Amino acid sequence: MKNINTSNVSIEILDCVPVGLCLLRKDFVVLFWNSCLETWTKIPRTEIVGTNINDRFPHLHLPKYQLRFKKVFQQGVTAIFSPQLHEPLIPCLLPNGKQRIQHTTVNPVPAFEGEGFYGLLAIEDVTNATSMLTMYHKELKERKQIQEELESSNAELEQFAYIASHDLREPLRIAITFSQLLQQSYSKQLDAEADKIINFIVDAARRMQALITDILEYSQVNKNKQRFEPTDSQEVLETSLLNLKLLLEETEAIVKVETLPKVIGDKLQLVQLFQNLLDNAIKYRNSNQIPEIEIGAKAENGKWLFWIKDNGIGIPSQYFERIFKIFQRLHSREEYPGTGIGLAICQKIVRGHGGEIWVESEPGKGTTFFFTLRGKESSPN
Repeated sequence: MKNINTSNVSIEILDCVPVGLCLLRKDFVVLFWNSCLETWTKIPRTEIVGTNINDRFPHLHLPKYQLRFKKVFQQGVTAIFSPQLHEPLIPCLLPNGKQRIQHTTVNPVPAFEGEGFYGLLAIEDVTNATSMLTMYHKELKERKQIQEELESSNAELEQFAYIASHDLREPLRIAITFSQLLQQSYSKQLDAEADKIINFIVDAARRMQALITDILEYSQVNKNKQRFEPTDSQEVLETSLLNLKLLLEETEAIVKVETLPKVIGDKLQLVQLFQNLLDNAIKYRNSNQIPEIEIGAKAENGKWLFWIKDNGIGIPSQYFERIFKIFQRLHSREEYPGTGIGLAICQKIVRGHGGEIWVESEPGKGTTFFFTLRGKESSPN
């Protein structure tokens, strides 16, 4: 078997690593200088081994470096020079002429002769990692700033919507009252055209009143997150059904309900959520069918997945996203009354509770609304 000189093999291996390696004696004489450092510094090993490194890099004479190196040489204590706190111990340039960002660890190595330790400098080029980290922090800061600006803008818009809708209610109430009075007092006393105009005024005022009420409700959603608490969704549904009792009786709607879980949320908002979806299911029913609504929930991915399924007219798939936007309607007011805010309110409530809402439907075959809510515990199981 051929004998192998292990010391030569070790040196060859150290020359292959992409880390600058330099071994110093306690008098700062260089004992080893690997190929990586030769490439980085353009200083050949033959010129620096056996010389004092302080002569090449005078800044190492500074007390802050000398004191830490002495701890390595005398006490065997590892020293770390991070780029966040220190300039490079052995400055090296990149191919583009810019300074490398370096992370240097000086590990104690038992001296081959005498007492004490040598210091093995392991120098890592962290330029790319540092640049990426800096860029990431910059983007994160910019995103945070944009998010804060959006939140501030949204808060201002919600406040404006609240004030505007609140302040408009009183003059609108007066307009409705007097237009109705005009309608009652002068009905059939004027010509048909005048009656028609009065009816238009009354109808427009009522629609404006409904619109303002809905805008007010929309602006107030998610203002009371501190009221989030364990809530029985079965009780929430029962309250919603009670609020819709007359409508359910008029339409003879059939509602089938599975056992529903306890969730974390604002009870009043969740009542509004269920009520809006149920009202939607009844409103968009087939004229030749009794409304049938199925309500259920199941544990899924650490949350509760709810569904409200109906046998109504259905929704074309191209409108699945549009229906959740404020003031978006798929039908005329003559066909189906409303302001077009109901589903937008539902989406805002669900997202404010940390969930998502979506729809699956097919024209003529009914619609199913799905939404998720957090369970009473961290996991609904």
